Amino acid sequence: MSEIIGHHEVIRGLRSGLVSGNLPHAFLFMGPSGVGKATVAHGFAQSLLCADAARSGEALGGCHRCAACHKVQVRCHVDLQWVEKEEGKTRISVDQVRDLTRFLSLTPMESAWKVAIVDDAAEMNAAAANALLKTLEEPPANSILILVTSRPGMLLATTLSRCVKYYFQSLSKEEFSQIIRGKTSLGDDQLDSVINYSEGNLGFALSFVGEGQLEQCNRLTQELEDLLRQGGLGKLSEVAEYWSNADRFPLAHFVVRRWLMEKVRDCVYSGGVPGRVREWLTVETFSKEMFALAEAVNINKRLLLEGIFIKILRISGAFL
Repeated sequence: MSEIIGHHEVIRGLRSGLVSGNLPHAFLFMGPSGVGKATVAHGFAQSLLCADAARSGEALGGCHRCAACHKVQVRCHVDLQWVEKEEGKTRISVDQVRDLTRFLSLTPMESAWKVAIVDDAAEMNAAAANALLKTLEEPPANSILILVTSRPGMLLATTLSRCVKYYFQSLSKEEFSQIIRGKTSLGDDQLDSVINYSEGNLGFALSFVGEGQLEQCNRLTQELEDLLRQGGLGKLSEVAEYWSNADRFPLAHFVVRRWLMEKVRDCVYSGGVPGRVREWLTVETFSKEMFALAEAVNINKRLLLEGIFIKILRISGAFL
């Protein structure tokens, strides 16, 4: 796992445990969303299950050549189990945790360890969280449990107390850029936009680029700037109609809210007069309430967007 960028202290600590053989039964990987916690957990599992024990801790990711490493890479190793929220479900269920408990209680079949990764551990329902405690209190021999979450405060205090904790810091801009460059073909101007939109969430950034949303976000941002500078009710209605489409509306929600928050910040940092700051705050609060309403009830999304855009025109002086 030498290709992992950042998180040097975390990787150093995990590698030390691999080399010494002094490993706890349970780990908690916590930190901001999208910074690579699950990626490191995957690499750590690969090191634990690698057939070349002499090299398993060198780069935290195994030898990358043996059959075990290849199986872990595609998540089909018999001694590795991933637990995630199932598609269509809102939480990790107690049945999933019971399966995990049974899995860890079995004797390893192809390696020295049974390894289970729970991502995101904060998604467990109450019954699942309590069921997991039994495994943490009496961990089976030769078992490693890795909990991954960006919300450690949602876990039971007794769960937290039984795990060795590793905190993942946000990636630096240089580390973030290096990863994006390695996984995409973006130019520098596009890269800056992705960094700006993602606000440090690497997972979001990669999904964002992979789904081709960058161009759409840039389009709406430019349209908002044009409305602010030039006004025009005709253009306002045209933009609202386009972005009210069911497939585009979630992205409009993301871009409009983020653009308005930037306007508030820019106004504050530039020493804007209090009245101007209040104007932007009013629009930002209004948009937040409207988008929350759209999530709760079936509302006319075109009229919702027009209402927000009209308030933007009023700030510009184009619509009084």
